[in-house]
Amino acid sequence: MSSHAAQLPTDRPRGVDVPACRAVVRQEIPGLYDGAVGAVAASCASTPENVLLAAFAALVHRYSGENHVEFRAVQEGGKEALLRFSVTGGSTFRGLAGEAGAVARPGPEPARLGVRVGGAPVGGDDRPYEAQLVLPAVEEGSRWAALHFDERLFDPATAQRLLAHYGQLLTDGVRHPDRPLAELALLTEAEQRRFLLDWNDTAARLPHEGRCLHEVFEERTRQAPDAVAVAQGAVRLTYREIDAAANRLAHHLRGLGVGPDDRVGLFLGPSPDLLVAVLGVLKAGGAYVPLDPAYPRARLTTMITGASCVALVSRAEHAATLTDGEHPVVRGHLVLLDRDAAALAARPDHAPEPVAGPDNLCYVIHTSGSTGRPKPIALRHRGVLNNIADLNTRFGVAAGDSVLGLSSPSFDMSVYEFLGMTAAGGTLVLPAPGRAKDPGHWAELAAQHGVTVWNTAPALLDLVLEHVERTAAGGPSPLGTLRLIMLAGDWIPVKMPDRTRQLAPDARFISLGGATEASIYSTLFEVEATDPAWTSIPYGRPMANQRTYILDEALRPVPPGVAGELYLAGDGLAVGYLDLPDLTAERFLHWSYGPVTDERLYRTGDLARFGADGLIELLGRTDLQVKIHGLRVELTEIESVLRDHPRVKEAAVAARPDRTGAPALVGYAVPREGADLDPEEVRGRLATRLPAHMVPGAVLVLPAMPLSPNGKLDRKALPAPPSPHARHEGGAVSAEEAPSGPWEERIATAWREVLGVEAIGRDDDFFALGGDSMKALRSMTQVPEVTLADLYRFPTLRKLAANLRDTAGERGAEEGAAGPE
Repeated sequence: MSSHAAQLPTDRPRGVDVPACRAVVRQEIPGLYDGAVGAVAASCASTPENVLLAAFAALVHRYSGENHVEFRAVQEGGKEALLRFSVTGGSTFRGLAGEAGAVARPGPEPARLGVRVGGAPVGGDDRPYEAQLVLPAVEEGSRWAALHFDERLFDPATAQRLLAHYGQLLTDGVRHPDRPLAELALLTEAEQRRFLLDWNDTAARLPHEGRCLHEVFEERTRQAPDAVAVAQGAVRLTYREIDAAANRLAHHLRGLGVGPDDRVGLFLGPSPDLLVAVLGVLKAGGAYVPLDPAYPRARLTTMITGASCVALVSRAEHAATLTDGEHPVVRGHLVLLDRDAAALAARPDHAPEPVAGPDNLCYVIHTSGSTGRPKPIALRHRGVLNNIADLNTRFGVAAGDSVLGLSSPSFDMSVYEFLGMTAAGGTLVLPAPGRAKDPGHWAELAAQHGVTVWNTAPALLDLVLEHVERTAAGGPSPLGTLRLIMLAGDWIPVKMPDRTRQLAPDARFISLGGATEASIYSTLFEVEATDPAWTSIPYGRPMANQRTYILDEALRPVPPGVAGELYLAGDGLAVGYLDLPDLTAERFLHWSYGPVTDERLYRTGDLARFGADGLIELLGRTDLQVKIHGLRVELTEIESVLRDHPRVKEAAVAARPDRTGAPALVGYAVPREGADLDPEEVRGRLATRLPAHMVPGAVLVLPAMPLSPNGKLDRKALPAPPSPHARHEGGAVSAEEAPSGPWEERIATAWREVLGVEAIGRDDDFFALGGDSMKALRSMTQVPEVTLADLYRFPTLRKLAANLRDTAGERGAEEGAAGPE
């Protein structure tokens, strides 16, 4: 078999064992050898058998998406040959039938697919086929075909479906021999109804239909005005207090001219102020734009101007970042909650007259963009509230529940924490300022407040599990009150549900999928028990009033088991990308097929497939987008920023698995002629323009980029970064390089554990050793005096320790190393 020959998608992973066709299914195929088959054969000077072989090549192409199809054909009388086809969506049945007579030279490996014409030999075929199609000879006059298959790879239902689709493709192909293969019917009408309608039968009446997000908060305020809406440190604010403060801000914003669909930037960290600001903007009729204070100024500038913010709400301590300097970022109205406290207090504390409806914008959230600029995604009240109401209804979230607010305001999972939990009448619990990245603090808060709902990316749950497991000393688990765990944004380790239940035995474990462009979540799967055969947690099924489709490149639905691109539809879809009509038209489209008419779709770029029962399995990406710790990252955006370096001629970025298998970013740069590049300086420059999770852990300087034969960048040939262990073979460092002093020794201990390295020298760079933002958080749980900003500014052991000596003194290192009594 050629190394690039197409393979049929299997139900279970291929192993190392030699395949064997020990199972068989049979089916009648009405179109075998009828007049249409003979006519096509005659038109291209071929034989009816070759038309049937061409149909099998077309089937393998449609199932695999690959262009190079080969299989061994054995015909009546024992004549056999290896056939190799070049198949595209533009190929035709007539053309393939003409190719079927061409014999190919054997490849270095035996073919894994076969076709036999004239019946199977007694005892079966002993060749190592994964699947072999057996067809009757012309003179037999039979219309029954069989598929022999390896039951370790395929379920009988899959084999039966393959046979049925072979017949369907053959019938349509001989009727339309000059029609492109991509346009030939593969699914029966019954299958179309099942895959497109039955699996998307999600229509449901939910609470709060026709309402806006802030109106639901007002309803909860009327029901329980003295219930705690948000808690942070010693601060406890009730629904009545939050609602009154939000009303005053809304009147103030109305006075500044804010109305329906106007965007207002919120330059605030997770805090009660942020909840007030979110509701105030919504009550004014506008849409809020979250701006993370941790983001670099250059990125914030792009976000504020790209969203056309008419006003910005912040506090004096944050606003200086945007207003100082020669070119201030804020060009609209600036509202500072502390500076303008007196003016706000003078505003009415009742709700202003409503001016926005469910189809108006509620927020604009930015995600990484392939053009080098973040994409502003505009969402409506209707879609977001549909998602929140579905979750709260489905899982009985209500007054008495509470959630930890751990998501960045710029990440749409925060929408459920701030607006979803309060829509249920529950309490939002926020980390204390300065401790938002501390898993130990999260565990303390969970125990202190009896937190019942967890809503994060998997990496954050992993951090707190790791902390609790490491510090457990008997007694009740701090996570023991959790009853609902919702994870989204990234792959969930298969072992995580069982691991979590050791510490939160009563919690329901929910995997959620979706896209910011579809109002937070679109698919759901509850993990009641893990299957040892799973390679990943299932992606799930569409949620209430949402729909999912998996389509091929020609926008035709694919059968179960076949990979295609995942498309989302339904109430949750965004309006589009704000003021970017071309990009909106590229990713949002209107689609009709079979029983579906004029459905608006969002193209996710996710590669997925259906199981036989409609359960979605996520396989990866179709483009250069990756998930880094649950956050969506366009590699091309990082490349664009890297290319802006004045001494960089060419740039590329790749995501490579680290020692744990998680994707880690690596940058590649070719210097301009005569220029020198310092990788540490390049990384530092990137950190001034990109969020921490988008800064590559390593930058490699190359003399030239590897190119493919057609002159394009060959991403597969980009070199792997040097092993972080190479400098210290044998797990030892010299006396001169060894950590010196309490700070260096304490940091080195944490780094060794987090990075999985045996030895660390004083001048080793945390990121060059394989560190990233999530590993930085893990190290900070052991050395909490370090901040993420510190680590990016002082990435070596020597420099970081020197900074800590200046800020915390030597005594701090000794006290921290001693730990709590």
